[in-house]
Amino acid sequence: MANSFHDQLVAARDKKHSKNHPFFELWTQGKLTKEQTAFYCTQHYHFVGEFLNWLAYMASQIPERDVKNYLYENLGDEENPDDRHLDMLKDYVAASGVERNSVESSILLGGTEQLQNWGWMMVYRKPWPVAAAGLFIGLESQFLDICKKIVPALIEHYGYKSRARDIRFFEEHIYADEIHGSKGFAIVEKYCTTPELQAAAIKQVEDATVRRWRYMNNIYLYAIQGKEDDTPVLA
Repeated sequence: MANSFHDQLVAARDKKHSKNHPFFELWTQGKLTKEQTAFYCTQHYHFVGEFLNWLAYMASQIPERDVKNYLYENLGDEENPDDRHLDMLKDYVAASGVERNSVESSILLGGTEQLQNWGWMMVYRKPWPVAAAGLFIGLESQFLDICKKIVPALIEHYGYKSRARDIRFFEEHIYADEIHGSKGFAIVEKYCTTPELQAAAIKQVEDATVRRWRYMNNIYLYAIQGKEDDTPVLA
């Protein structure tokens, strides 16, 4: 029997899932410094800030009430004024020995900027169910499995305690993204109603994973080798 649309979406995401990136492999083995993990968080901060803007833009454009409600619910969780997720990231950076207030002004790597720009082109140009597949499945749903790898390492190798404030960004996304991920899949499966939309959604998920992997390549090179990419420098 042919794989279901859901199974094809999962397969497209998992083919180049960033949880398998060498940077996260080093992190899970405790082979990164705290400063290097904090650097990842500065780029994730720049990425997530635009991700939330994509959600807000889509919510302003999509008439379907259940989708609009989901987008605002997602935004509400992330932007809770009493405990913003972006502020949780800053707390981890500070716990890693890096100045908390340096996050917003930190370098924006080329790979991070490319991911930001790609996301905007996607929400502007693609049919919204296809864009939703790229955002919810290709990008957002990856972070659940990434956090499932990072959290045990933070406790085993980096000395943090479970449920500590310093690592709650990663722990809370395990629980929040379980819910967001299932709802995101449900929306894409509900509104990709034609073979053409389904094929485009699968392609968009695969494209999103490749874009995120390239973004991780830039982080790896900068954090480990001190350069943005491996392009030879002219003498």
